[in-house]
Amino acid sequence: MSGFRYDTVSEPTPSRGRSFLMGIVIVGVLGIGFASMLKQSIPPARSTSRLVGTQAPNFEVEGWLNGPGPTGDELRGQVVVVDAWAWWCGPCRMAAPDMIALEQKYRDQGVVFLGLTSEGSDTLAKSKQFLSATKINWPNGYGARRTLQLLEADSIPHVTIIDRKNNIEDIIMGAGGDSHHDIEVAIQRALAKQP
Repeated sequence: MSGFRYDTVSEPTPSRGRSFLMGIVIVGVLGIGFASMLKQSIPPARSTSRLVGTQAPNFEVEGWLNGPGPTGDELRGQVVVVDAWAWWCGPCRMAAPDMIALEQKYRDQGVVFLGLTSEGSDTLAKSKQFLSATKINWPNGYGARRTLQLLEADSIPHVTIIDRKNNIEDIIMGAGGDSHHDIEVAIQRALAKQP
C-alpha cells in the first residue's frame, strides 16, 4: 500500500529556542553599540574651502522671516554665524537644538546668528513651518541662492562663521559628530580677534 509519508517536525527544545533568542538579542545589542560608536567617531565634514580668510559676501535675499533682516551697520563689528538650511533637510532639523543653544550662549557677546535658505517664496509656508517647529527665532533670509553660491554652500547644513572684520573665519559642513563644538570653537576664535 502506497501512501503519503508524514515526517514529523520536532519542536525545538526550550534550551535551543532560548539560545536562538539570546543570539538575536546579542547581535542586536552589538549592532546598536557599533552604530553608536560609528556615529560618534565620524567627525562632521570640515571645510578646506579657499574662502576661509576672505571677505564674506553681502547678503542677497528675496525676503526675511522672523523679522526684518539686519542692516550692514547692525552687523559691523559683530561675529556673524550664517546657518544654511532648507525646510526638507533632516540634518538641519537635527542640528537646530545645538544651534539654538549656541545662539543663546553667545547672543550677548557680540555674536549674531542668521539663517539662509535658497528656497524661495513658493515654499514660504514650509520654511515658516520648519522655523516654527525647530523654534529657531533669529532672522532667516529666503531666496538666498546667490549668497549661498558665493559661500560655496553646495550641501547643507553649512555654517559659515564670519569675524568682526567681515572675514570668513571657518566653514563647518554637516551635522553630527562634534559639529556644534567645532562651530563654538570657531565663534570663540572669531571673538578673540581684535576688531
